[in-house]
Amino acid sequence: MQVILTMLAGLVPGMLLGGWLRARHLRRQHRGWPERWDLQPRPLFTAHERALYRELRAALPQHLILAKVSLLRFCQAASQRDVRHWYDRLQPLTVSLLVCTPNGTAITAIDLEAPGSATASQSRALRLKEAVLATCRVRYLRCLPEQWPQPALLSAWVLGHAGAAGTGSTGQGGTLIAEPLVSAGDQLARRLRERRAERAARWAESGFAPDSFFAFDSRIDPAANSVPAPLDADDLATDAGSAPRRQG
Repeated sequence: MQVILTMLAGLVPGMLLGGWLRARHLRRQHRGWPERWDLQPRPLFTAHERALYRELRAALPQHLILAKVSLLRFCQAASQRDVRHWYDRLQPLTVSLLVCTPNGTAITAIDLEAPGSATASQSRALRLKEAVLATCRVRYLRCLPEQWPQPALLSAWVLGHAGAAGTGSTGQGGTLIAEPLVSAGDQLARRLRERRAERAARWAESGFAPDSFFAFDSRIDPAANSVPAPLDADDLATDAGSAPRRQG
């Protein structure tokens, strides 16, 4: 019995040391510069996404249509102390297509769903995505491939009736889909959302390193490092000598 305990006491540390060395070797291989680059280009769109993108461009010529956008690009935490929490939650979430105003404010997010039942993790990610977009007041639409509305109804489907009226969509008889008052109210609400989004984004320039949108790049913004230059005695003397004298 004593011999067995002695052998186990010698084997266990050796096994632990061997496992640690192997894990360390694997980490170094992962972090090191790859010896082989087994990569190839990948199309940005699937065939169905390309078709929907083209129809959206034709139906919404005054809007921006972006593809494969992460939620981190247009949603953020309302407080700096919650940045890490929401960054970790939103990082894996994306939308297939995002409809924006010309200045980049997100209006509607669209996902093309694959046929079939979703897994538990996919269902949980979908519920989180719906809650986040509803909180940020971004319209969220989902559809199966080739199951979106016809081009004549695509604008109203994406923007809603009030939004479609703002883009000049017409129904039967040449009249606008929504009343002018509703259209004006929708435009006013949209402008307010854009201004709130611009004000809410001011804290994002705090140098949060993991994502480029959380960092303030002073290299491309000369105002970031501009400070008043101190005046020396020579400058004061020059200014005093060049100042015009008052007439007595």
